Amino acid sequence: MKKLIIPALLSAAILAPAAAYADGTPITVEIAYDKALLASDTGAAVVLKSIEGQARDACSARSPVTQQPYVDRTCVKNIKKAAIKKILAEQEVSGVVVAPTFARQNVTLVADAGQR
Repeated sequence: MKKLIIPALLSAAILAPAAAYADGTPITVEIAYDKALLASDTGAAVVLKSIEGQARDACSARSPVTQQPYVDRTCVKNIKKAAIKKILAEQEVSGVVVAPTFARQNVTLVADAGQR
């Protein structure tokens, strides 16, 4: 009997976070960044790291069973992709030059999304 309970508990602990995100509730995130940093490759790396952290925070939750932190990687990837796309569009409209490091991220994320 104990052999059946342990796998059942483990599967519940693993599936609970996935079930929490399965309801399809949209996440709205306001990403904060410094526009001046986007002009250099070093600054762009700082902005990218900040976007990643903010997206991870928005897509994190605790498992109701184990209370372990859970990060939905698909959510993080989607928020990061949307933020980069929106930032690039805003910078283009305002006529501000963006570092190639930041601009390449948009191409990389789009290509990665098409491969799956």
